[in-house]
Amino acid sequence: MQRLVILLLALAPFIAFAQGAVKNEIDWIPLEKAKKYAKKYDKNILVFFYKKDCPYCEQMKKETFSDQTVIDLINHNFFPVKIDSRTKDTILYNGKKYSNQQPISHGSTFRHDFYHEVARFNRNGEDLTITPTIVLFNNKFDKINVLPGKHVKSLLLRKIKPYIK
Repeated sequence: MQRLVILLLALAPFIAFAQGAVKNEIDWIPLEKAKKYAKKYDKNILVFFYKKDCPYCEQMKKETFSDQTVIDLINHNFFPVKIDSRTKDTILYNGKKYSNQQPISHGSTFRHDFYHEVARFNRNGEDLTITPTIVLFNNKFDKINVLPGKHVKSLLLRKIKPYIK
């Protein structure tokens, strides 16, 4: 009995502090979970669109998304989702199903319709989509902003802070 009490006392700090442990990476979750949690907890959703052969996407993952300040801000204030802009998954948005309708042989190099719908932005009268792009949604899954391009830490923090609830 005495050994059990000593063991519990020795483990108590680990048990108590494990729940508040600092995460050193972004807790990316599936989009459906983010939509469900956003409604329940009244937080915005941050969707990071990337593609596998994109050097700017890789730089953003390695530099910006590995910064502890960025990690903490995103993990504590958003439900973060990472989506390949060429995914073959079907995504429901505003009552409509979006997919990558290209055949499998072409689908891995063709953009997903959801990405094209929500990541578009207008520059000098021209509609564009680029990767990487971050799209912010409110807790009702309405698009609230598009942040196209690679963002360094300071720029990303400045652009997403206004959307913290």
